[in-house]
Amino acid sequence: MKNIICTILLVMAVMSISAQSEKVKKRAHHKALKKEFYQNLSESQKAQLDAKKQLRKEHRKAMRATFTEEQLAIVKDKSIDKKEKRKALMMTFSDKQHTMLKNHKQFMKTENEKFKTSLTEVQLAQYRKIKNRKKKREIKKE
Repeated sequence: MKNIICTILLVMAVMSISAQSEKVKKRAHHKALKKEFYQNLSESQKAQLDAKKQLRKEHRKAMRATFTEEQLAIVKDKSIDKKEKRKALMMTFSDKQHTMLKNHKQFMKTENEKFKTSLTEVQLAQYRKIKNRKKKREIKKE
């Protein structure tokens, strides 16, 4: 009986380690794709990406400046995951905050389209491959 239990535990441990190593491999592959994509960009395209990154940071900072104590408590709560935090925050947003979010989303969409028009066919294919992985992951989580 002890041998069976030990065998079952050993098999479960091996399966768990195997699954984790697969995630690590996928993450490393995706990171390599992103690095290759970035290296293939021109200086102006890199500047556009950096500007988009800076805009996201500024928006996040502006949004946090409007947060109430309740919203700050949600952000600081370590007991809930990122998806649940976002859901909880969205329910507490004021009309002004919803408008800020909507405007930022629209602005970033426009900036993203500008960036995509500057890409060559090869770069665009790489970009879509990177973005499609994110969409697949989001669909899988749901």
